[in-house]
Amino acid sequence: MKWFLVALVGTVGLLAGCQLRPVAPERPARVAFMSDRAGNFAIYLVERDGSNPTALTSDEMNSGLPNWSSEAGAFAYLTDQGTGSLAISRMSESGANITLMTADPPANTGPPIWSPTGKWVVFGSSADIFVMDAAGENITNLTDDPAQDNFDAWSPDGQQLLFTSDREGMLAIYVMDVEGGEATRLTELESANAQPNWSPDGSKIAFISNRDDSTEIYVMDANGENPIPLTDSEGFDGYPHWSPDGTKIAFLSSRDGDAEIYVMNADGSEQINVTNSPASQESVQGDFSWSPDGQQILFHTDRDGNVEVYVMEADGSNPTNLTNDPGTDFASVWMK
Repeated sequence: MKWFLVALVGTVGLLAGCQLRPVAPERPARVAFMSDRAGNFAIYLVERDGSNPTALTSDEMNSGLPNWSSEAGAFAYLTDQGTGSLAISRMSESGANITLMTADPPANTGPPIWSPTGKWVVFGSSADIFVMDAAGENITNLTDDPAQDNFDAWSPDGQQLLFTSDREGMLAIYVMDVEGGEATRLTELESANAQPNWSPDGSKIAFISNRDDSTEIYVMDANGENPIPLTDSEGFDGYPHWSPDGTKIAFLSSRDGDAEIYVMNADGSEQINVTNSPASQESVQGDFSWSPDGQQILFHTDRDGNVEVYVMEADGSNPTNLTNDPGTDFASVWMK
């Protein structure tokens, strides 16, 4: 099972005659996660308040690392097919219509990530980045380079992707089109740069760099120009996540001795520890995400003695255990 863990976020319409038609309120976002509470790892779904936990996959085989696309109306996730390697499957929000997307997957398949348009699914395999269409067809090796290439983020319009690679000797950030072609390097080679993440409007990229002798969060223009440091602490600062409106960035920091989640303004001001739970580990692999409305943050923590999925208000108030089970619960994503 260890290898599986390693393989291891209202409108109003005008009618004729200028009359307004009322629209039902948007359904609150739900949360999907993976858990071994029943044996092997399976994917579960709960309401935003943690109620009504429902298993979407069977625990007869390991399944996990779900990624939801509202555009495609489906989850993409990893499954253990009993062959010693991981494959990618998809299913509807109810767990129905399960389809194996990669019947003959490349070795060491990584987590699938939907494009914002729901048209593509990207995943890593060994040292390369692959993309396929929503049906699991037309699998293409985008990077096809001897170096280690790691996918990081889709552009907001789903036309480009960011990845990190050591193909030129030093770990750097690159951008390329989803249709393929040449990759463009965005960061210099005098230091290591990684974990890039596009702002919601596509104009900026937050990333980490050790260019000033410590690992800090920076922001640069989408073309790689004008890099500016946002953090300056003695501990590790990384995994920047933009809020949906682009005004704030949540990130992970060890500046207080523990892996805590912080939130700051997009210009780096007002850096606040929002988890503030000493001696616990909070989303240590960057596994946390803003709610679609930007009001809450989803994360996992072992503050109660085992790994659970929590949600808190964006300012850190009202942390709530959504899973509350002796099993291991993590890899949570928002679903709407």
